[in-house]
Amino acid sequence: MMMLSLLPIQALHPQGRRRRRLAVIPIILVALSFINLQENNRRNQASVTDSYKHHNKFVWEPPPRRLDSLRDAFPNDVSNITTYQDLHGLVNFDIPMPHDLNIVFMGDSLTRYQYLDLAFFLSRNGTWDREDHDEHFEVKSTAVGWQNFFYSSHKMLKPFETLCDCSRLGDNNARENRYFYEPHNNNRLTFLLKFGRIPFRSSWDVSYINEHSDSLVNDPQNVDIAQTLNWTEAIEDFVCKMMPRPAFFVFNSGLWADDELVEVDVQTKIVQSLSNCNIISVYKTTTIPMIDEPKNHNRDEMCQLADICYNVSWTGLVTPDKHADNVHFTPPIYSMLNIHLLSMLASGEVLAVNS
Repeated sequence: MMMLSLLPIQALHPQGRRRRRLAVIPIILVALSFINLQENNRRNQASVTDSYKHHNKFVWEPPPRRLDSLRDAFPNDVSNITTYQDLHGLVNFDIPMPHDLNIVFMGDSLTRYQYLDLAFFLSRNGTWDREDHDEHFEVKSTAVGWQNFFYSSHKMLKPFETLCDCSRLGDNNARENRYFYEPHNNNRLTFLLKFGRIPFRSSWDVSYINEHSDSLVNDPQNVDIAQTLNWTEAIEDFVCKMMPRPAFFVFNSGLWADDELVEVDVQTKIVQSLSNCNIISVYKTTTIPMIDEPKNHNRDEMCQLADICYNVSWTGLVTPDKHADNVHFTPPIYSMLNIHLLSMLASGEVLAVNS
């Protein structure tokens, strides 16, 4: 079994990269002014739950809270954890609301569901409780049809998911680019779909994204593709031109056999392109399927290049009842992935794999 232990960022990299890694930590701390954290007022939990069930909203005006509560929300040493139940028991789901997040997620369906989970949390004033909403998540798309999935998931996140450039005619003609903005806490999330070597597609150029809101492209037969880009082109010609510019770029292409991320020159160009526009690169290692194969981890050398290695090999502990299929998960795994991400960014430290 792979073991995880806590290492500071600079310990993960050769001597030649230590100085740059040390420089990343203050950048993270500055960018993490997003954690101008808030805490829920003392109120009756039953009335809060009742409010969500019947009105799906309530007034949230929590007082400030220390950063420590988020740093400690996910265990930073899981080397001695051997079961999913033990890990779940150590995760604090009652985390404070962040401020001033600006994260771009780029990847496949696993990254999509993580984005949707975090967007739901931010749109519901800081709750992971998705009672009566799970039909929009966790590979329900194939059951209801893609266009129905795009409509329903976009509607569920309105008015905060301002744009959904979403349409699908097979994997090679898929677009799913989502833009989320929650103004009260100034939180921004973006999801950009990227399947292996298949190009990133957008029906809008980035200037349209910066200027418009509340659009849903849903007719795959009548869409003009404005841009078709590979990894580095998508970063340089799209992500770096987004306004305001994202602070973090979280990426992983999933379990696709034909994948550009296995190529060293592509890996180097991705990290360099992000560095050139002052965006912190966060490489998420590949989540572990129920039936695992060594080839699933052949991209994880990106951890040696990216500013931050977001090591999620703990997903190998996830039990079959928390899998929707061999590769996708059911609640609360995506919430745990997000708590891990926010906790890691808040702490300025990362998890490394020990043999």
